[in-house]
Amino acid sequence: MTISTDTVDAVAAACRDRLGDPSAWVASDAYRQSLALCIIESVQSTSGHSEVTVVDRYLAYRKAREDKPVTDGARELLRTFEEAGSSDQWAGKIGSYKRRYTATGVPIEARHIQQVAEKLHHLRINSVEDLLSAADSDNALDAVHLAWVDACGDGSEVTWAHLLMLAGIPHTDLGTAADTFISATLGTTELPGDTSEILAATAEQLGVDPDRLDYAIRRWLSVHGRMLQHVA
Repeated sequence: MTISTDTVDAVAAACRDRLGDPSAWVASDAYRQSLALCIIESVQSTSGHSEVTVVDRYLAYRKAREDKPVTDGARELLRTFEEAGSSDQWAGKIGSYKRRYTATGVPIEARHIQQVAEKLHHLRINSVEDLLSAADSDNALDAVHLAWVDACGDGSEVTWAHLLMLAGIPHTDLGTAADTFISATLGTTELPGDTSEILAATAEQLGVDPDRLDYAIRRWLSVHGRMLQHVA
């Protein structure tokens, strides 16, 4: 089936509006190599669209010290808090590295980031591989989930879903991301074509790989999925 230009234009416009500039989208493997990045983005994801900025500042801080790909786990993340001196200082020195930080700006969830890292480290979840291994056991993953909720408090289910998505662990609450996103964009559950075809045509217009677009949609939905009825 040929996908109409109007359909592709509408979905592409929604992608630009909601997902931002495609050049800034991250590939899934960037996070699946670093539990620290997964923790920071997930915990920060409910604080005013600031998650990518805080991750970028953390990356800049770490790369200024070690000129190599960042593969930090929970222990390495905790070490940055030790270097900063406290969670409040981490927010200024690392979460806002080489940027002006003000306490009245978008909040940096440094205390919750530190608490999550401490609890996961205590459970011997220090890498994405450790988290994936825990996902093979309902009891083990439940223990990690409880620790996460205890550390994050309000909004913990949203941030937990975001963590699972970044780590590559299936999470039923997200549903089929592309179907959900496209249906909301077009205002109908009866899509004018196969989802994969619409996704491929949209990716071509945006100049990105379909898998990269799908991942960007999943990241956005993990935080903003409940808002779709208001933006469709």
